[in-house]
Amino acid sequence: MGGASKKPISTMEKRLKKEAEKQQKAEEKKKGPSKTGKEIISRAVTIDEETKKRVLDEIKKESIITPYTLATKSGISISVARKILKELENQNVVKLYSKNRRLEIYVAAS
Repeated sequence: MGGASKKPISTMEKRLKKEAEKQQKAEEKKKGPSKTGKEIISRAVTIDEETKKRVLDEIKKESIITPYTLATKSGISISVARKILKELENQNVVKLYSKNRRLEIYVAAS
């Protein structure tokens, strides 16, 4: 009939200590690294000559080329393939044939 017994003091101290640690970790997590000042990320992509040669060979083989086909055949990511194709378009190596919001189709410049 008595009811639940009280927990020992050491158990209560341990629980309070764990809760304090959780709060401290949560505050550190919230702060995180700021993206201001010196922590600006550079998104510039550099392409080595070997990759450029492989890309040019693939373009010569195909009648049309998209970033996806270039990425799968060259073993690079689609975002890098997009940047390569835009760079080659600026150099008049390829010509933009058709574009919509999802897909860009390029052909080799004659």
